[in-house]
Amino acid sequence: MTGNTDPRNAPPQPNLLDRRTLLARTFGAATAGALLGARADLAAGAAAQAPGGMPGIALPQGMRVVVTGHDAEGRSYIVRDERVTTDAAFPNLFSTTGDDAFGPGPESVPRTLYPTDSPRLEPDLGGANFHFVALPPTTADSPPRWHRTETVDMNVLLGGELVLMLDKEETALQPGDVVIQRNTNHAWKNPTDGPVYWAAVLVPIRQRA
Repeated sequence: MTGNTDPRNAPPQPNLLDRRTLLARTFGAATAGALLGARADLAAGAAAQAPGGMPGIALPQGMRVVVTGHDAEGRSYIVRDERVTTDAAFPNLFSTTGDDAFGPGPESVPRTLYPTDSPRLEPDLGGANFHFVALPPTTADSPPRWHRTETVDMNVLLGGELVLMLDKEETALQPGDVVIQRNTNHAWKNPTDGPVYWAAVLVPIRQRA
């Protein structure tokens, strides 16, 4: 014989069944299949794009970062839309501080804190909320839901195509795009025939007294 074909001697393989079962129990069968498919696509893309096949996500054209704000009349719009390219191991795409809870932005953009109309999404002061969002296709009888929170929201699109809607404009997003909402009135629209997935971290702008 020229080789050992005993399956007991084969290297261990990732237990995809356990992952699928866990995801299915958490998000439902359809979501689990989409997430596992997206994970496989990301892994294949990362191996092909990263230098030397190094694991991780390497975006040759950088990561798109969209930052929102208000104009003088309080209408929401995009104050920054650019691709961040860097060789840093842990690039900082956006940050806030206790003295600058809105984070960086043009000096001309007002820093007025508008009251929320979605209190159930609000984290406690001094805390934060981490959400996983699954948005079904937007149809004529399921219009976008406009809302505002007293938070800076850091959103990362994981799968599908998503449209960010603001008072003055809208823009289409692709997987890997980042949206920083800064207390702005906004809505999300899914123009496709399948679900869209993203993760969001909400950080309060109002600080403890």
